[in-house]
Amino acid sequence: MQCDICLRTGGQKLPLLCPTDARNQLYEPRIQLAEVLIEKDALDQQITTSLSSRSKLGEQEDDRPGNSRLHVDMIIAEKEQAEDRTQQIIAHADELRANIGKAREEIARRRAAIRHRRSEREAISNGLEARRARQMEEVEKVVRMTRYKWNQVHSITASSKAFLCGEAAKLYGLRKVKRNSGAEEYRIGGVGIVDLRAMNTTSPAQISTSLSHIVHLLILSTHYLAIRLPAEITLPHRDYPLPTIFPLFSSYKYENVPFPGTIPASPNPHPQQHPLPRRTASPNTASPTREQPKPPRPRPLFVQRPLPLFAADDPAGHALFLEGVTLLAYDVAWLCRSQGVPVGEVGNFEDVCNIGQNLFNLLIATQGRGPSRTSSTKSTPTKTTGREGEVNGEREKERAGGLMGYYSHGTAHSYLGSSAGVEFTRGFKLPSPTKLVDKLKSRLASEVANAEWEILDPDAWAIEDDLGQQQQQEQQEMLLGEEGDGIVVGARREGDDVARGLFGWEGGGGGNAVRRYGYGMQSFMSMRTVMDAVEVIGGVAAGGERKSGSGTSGWTKLKPR
Repeated sequence: MQCDICLRTGGQKLPLLCPTDARNQLYEPRIQLAEVLIEKDALDQQITTSLSSRSKLGEQEDDRPGNSRLHVDMIIAEKEQAEDRTQQIIAHADELRANIGKAREEIARRRAAIRHRRSEREAISNGLEARRARQMEEVEKVVRMTRYKWNQVHSITASSKAFLCGEAAKLYGLRKVKRNSGAEEYRIGGVGIVDLRAMNTTSPAQISTSLSHIVHLLILSTHYLAIRLPAEITLPHRDYPLPTIFPLFSSYKYENVPFPGTIPASPNPHPQQHPLPRRTASPNTASPTREQPKPPRPRPLFVQRPLPLFAADDPAGHALFLEGVTLLAYDVAWLCRSQGVPVGEVGNFEDVCNIGQNLFNLLIATQGRGPSRTSSTKSTPTKTTGREGEVNGEREKERAGGLMGYYSHGTAHSYLGSSAGVEFTRGFKLPSPTKLVDKLKSRLASEVANAEWEILDPDAWAIEDDLGQQQQQEQQEMLLGEEGDGIVVGARREGDDVARGLFGWEGGGGGNAVRRYGYGMQSFMSMRTVMDAVEVIGGVAAGGERKSGSGTSGWTKLKPR
């Protein structure tokens, strides 16, 4: 029978949940009891019938003692069976009552356990808020102390980075001097740092040597500061005699890029750049393997001819060189801004192109503006909450933002690749290298267009050439004497007097022949890297033969330390 309450059919193994279940549990014993009662009634009727028939028959039935005795025995047996069934039903009912009692005891025990747990929970909850607040305060204190020590260690590390950069700049001979006219000039290794706006009147040797020293010092400084420049710079190494720089879109994507002008080899992309998969041709098809992507062309940071001649002879190479020096200036300006060093007005072309001033302000001038030491009364951080903590955090960030070495790509603290670092770099507001290149091209082109060149007599250079060689030797001795650390070796003085013009006249044979001065490149030695050789291009005579001056071509002996 299905229960109307719990919708279950009765069963011996199911627990009792409602009166219907109990009724279903007792249904079979009741049926059995009813059957026993029915049998009892039938027996009573039989007994009554037997007694009545005996009374009617009278003596006839009394004459049959055997039949009556058998009938009585049957009745007694049936009675015993009924009694036995009754006892079984009673025993089963007693068992059910015992199970119900045990279930009630179990329920009472569980209720007592629940009450005990509830009381324990209430007892524990009474001091839970206080303990939780105390533990939170201890954790916050440990966090503040750890953050304070982390900031202290990071500040010390930043100061050490700034000190190393300053010492490297001093070893490279980076300094600021004043000319007789009162104008400031920045020199590195005894060579004047080239001003991008005045490269038309600067010799190729000075340009190449200055850029080489700047690149070596810049790479060493970024190594100390753990900074990755926007434009990747490649230093001279094996089969790569001179420094180059990559544009922003192709930086840090390839390695083993061949030197410009050499036979291109297949460059290997960096591990983070997945190369194109090779597809081998099947025997049935003649398709070759997929070609490797064309390697990017690095921009040179050297020049072998005066810029006006270079622009006239090779406009494409001239454009690449201007792009290279502009990217270098952009790297220096970006590094200054990342270390909290101002670069003049925001987006000013003149300030970005002044590489010497920016490099000096970054590496030398920052030594005098170290971070202010905190007082001894605030040796440990105080607890700040709410708006006050946010304001103090912003002030601390602003104070540390002006410290050289604070932001870098090599530490988890003040990481430039994080969201805060990206937001910090977005605020530099530097002009794009493309705009800088366009302005520099127009500036130099206008200077060349407006220049008035003076054509001199061929004999006007006879005395000047002799004096130029003598001045060259004196200058080499002076440089070797000034730079005792061996950073700079003597260089050939190219274009003795640039103000006289970039062309000279030399008589050859019976007539006049035009002679272009061959501008060489100065050899140099950095802190740990020495160029194996730098080609020195000598003057080309009228007959086409190479003409070299004394001490200006071939190997240059380095002064020992």
